[in-house]
Amino acid sequence: MAAISSLSVVSPANAAPPMSAGEADNVGARADRALRPKPPKVLRQKLQQDFAVLLMRSSYNALDELNCVAMDQFQRDFFFIRQAEYQPYVNMLGPGSVKQGELVDPNYFDFISFAQYATIARDMRDPPGVFEEMQPVEVGEDEPQTFVPVAVRRDTDIRIADLPAEHGRMVGRAILSRLNETFGDTTSAIPSIPKGSRPRPDVLLTSLEQMMRLFLVNGFAWDGTASMKSSSNNGAGATFSLTFTSPATLWSGQALLARKANLLNNFALKVALVMAQDAGYKILTSSTHYSGNKEISEFTVA
Repeated sequence: MAAISSLSVVSPANAAPPMSAGEADNVGARADRALRPKPPKVLRQKLQQDFAVLLMRSSYNALDELNCVAMDQFQRDFFFIRQAEYQPYVNMLGPGSVKQGELVDPNYFDFISFAQYATIARDMRDPPGVFEEMQPVEVGEDEPQTFVPVAVRRDTDIRIADLPAEHGRMVGRAILSRLNETFGDTTSAIPSIPKGSRPRPDVLLTSLEQMMRLFLVNGFAWDGTASMKSSSNNGAGATFSLTFTSPATLWSGQALLARKANLLNNFALKVALVMAQDAGYKILTSSTHYSGNKEISEFTVA
């Protein structure tokens, strides 16, 4: 978080205004809720707690680092969206189907990841260059926590249109780093590719396949595969496909697409793009879509 000392320069122009309970549950919000896909009643694996926390925390930390919105505003907006969306979601799945607050429960994770990314997408819209954020100050052990306003400057060298991609890159990097830290010295390690070496596409595919296996080890989906369509010998034009069966984001990804959100919770794709770029490839296109109980992400390299 890049803080600056003077409050006199704070300008909230173009910032997404703080959300209210009314906005989160107004006519437009209810219409959006009625039109989006219904939560699937499919059997899904329990996630590993540390991995579920990693997906949520990396998404939060990336937004914080990008300085798009005061994080105290983000927390309020996130609360209002959760509050408005939770009961309708539970009602569609049925009593006892969601273990509230338990990230290992795929039904709850699906919901909370949707709420988080819906909030991020909203608050990333037209962010100001400088804004005011309430930040905690150190207090004694028995004293109540207090906050002071601090002016925060966003890195305006990053174009607003590029913020979703930059957020995705930061999330993908954080997840990949943790996977390498956890599994790097084991037989389950993702095969290392020298930075910028631009290996044959089948070499990159081998690393992507192992990354997908680690998502499965962490309970993200029942099954997952990586595949590649034909390309030239130097990899130009290669299209890679990542497919999950019954992933923890099966509903939330579709719901975010229905909202036309400017960024999605397609976590494996975020990691894959970082891996491909580190290997020396340029990303031409990337996308995610859903078919039945499958999440399918594709990207093409040059």
